[in-house]
Amino acid sequence: MKHWNDIAESTFFNMIFSSPIAIGEIKLFILNVDNNYSTVTLGFDIPEIPDTPPKKWETMGFNACRIGITCSEIEDLALHNLPTNKNLRLTINNTGSRFRVSAISDDSSINFTTSFISLREPTVYLTSMPFHET
Repeated sequence: MKHWNDIAESTFFNMIFSSPIAIGEIKLFILNVDNNYSTVTLGFDIPEIPDTPPKKWETMGFNACRIGITCSEIEDLALHNLPTNKNLRLTINNTGSRFRVSAISDDSSINFTTSFISLREPTVYLTSMPFHET
């Protein structure tokens, strides 16, 4: 999978970005593992900000965009050296009937396989330290 726009539940995302946005570097804020339901949720900022935002967002102003993914039917979950303040490079690869999700930096990693991935609705906000790719 190469673009956020390709993930299930990306309708609103596709409304606020006029062109495909590549999956890549992220600034991780949330990692939630639900052992009972076999889900992993990642919440993170991306370097891009919406170019066709709703009027409400335009009036409040923003310089950061937070999205995330929720993955279910998790297998082979491996975490290394978390939490981290470093940006991670996220990849999602189709391996047949499953997806391999990896988020890696020089020092940290999150790896697992999943059957289903859905995109969490984007939000925007103002911050004194907006996301910058490294």
